[in-house]
Amino acid sequence: MRNVLSGRFGTVILAGALACAIAGTTGCKKLLKGKKDAGAAGGGETAATAQDDADEQLTQKLDAYIDCLNSLSSSAHRSRARYFQWVPKTGPTGNEKFPLGIHEIAKGEAEECSAGVAKAKLMPPANPKLEAAGEEFSQAIVGLDALVDDAHVYYENKNFRDDKFAKGKALHPQLMAAFAKFSKADSNLHATLDSITKPLAQRTLGRIEREEGRKFRYHRKATLIHARELVEAGDPVGDDDDIDFALYNAAFTEFDSALTGLETYGTLHRKDLDARTNPAWPLAAPHMDSFIRAANEYRKKSREYLRCLRDAPAKAKAPSGKVDLEKLPPCPDGRPRDVVFRYNEFIKTSNANQFP
Repeated sequence: MRNVLSGRFGTVILAGALACAIAGTTGCKKLLKGKKDAGAAGGGETAATAQDDADEQLTQKLDAYIDCLNSLSSSAHRSRARYFQWVPKTGPTGNEKFPLGIHEIAKGEAEECSAGVAKAKLMPPANPKLEAAGEEFSQAIVGLDALVDDAHVYYENKNFRDDKFAKGKALHPQLMAAFAKFSKADSNLHATLDSITKPLAQRTLGRIEREEGRKFRYHRKATLIHARELVEAGDPVGDDDDIDFALYNAAFTEFDSALTGLETYGTLHRKDLDARTNPAWPLAAPHMDSFIRAANEYRKKSREYLRCLRDAPAKAKAPSGKVDLEKLPPCPDGRPRDVVFRYNEFIKTSNANQFP
């Protein structure tokens, strides 16, 4: 089961800032409106539909929620993991010789998240479920941040030497409750965003094809969509954390095909990236190269993980065909956490290297 607070194998970064990443543009306003339809008679404009306009508003509204998850989930997990490196679940005993303390949560990010969520709540279109999940998340992280700061100062300054861990023992149940509250809120916001962003991404891909055809923007977006589906197939959410090999294999095939499509189109139309009308000019071509390199690193690790799952011993395979990772021998070349790491590096590279 993927604990969304951390991810079973590490936090999965969502592509963002979403308002930019959904359509793959360098600007975040009017993502596709007014694009020329090369297939239309006379090369006229393709009119935006009501759904297109609603989606443009939605992408801007979602941005704050995506930023909250990307900036805080991993940081909160690291803080929790550091604390439980040395503290039993029942709390400090007072006999610890080398307390490791607790990592701070990213400075200023909790307040920024809270402000962003408050602003996004007022933006159209109204979405009570999303707004409630965002409010729950922002309240949970602000409360957790304050407690972690207090605990960090206490352990960093070694104040436990003065009170024999009295404050540390008092803080422990508060930290436990705050971490649990945040984990629940984080999971809820992640699931809520999934239910919105996945259909939105597919609608955007269809719009790109309708307005531009299967060119750079289409292939880039398709690669990102299938990359996300692949990483999630390898780290499922829910009580059943066994890996569905057939699902992972199919997801890998889709991603592999999408990336190959981008590489092929990029080779044949590379000169199009050098057009001065390209908003990413003159860096479009090297940006595409960086994007493809990072995608290939992710593909390589995903393929190695696929082989590991494929070659799992009988004892690790359920009758359903799923693979129990706890019964799977070590696969040095296909470790799940390396797949997640390469996916995250790919998304970071994508966000920093716009080219279509």
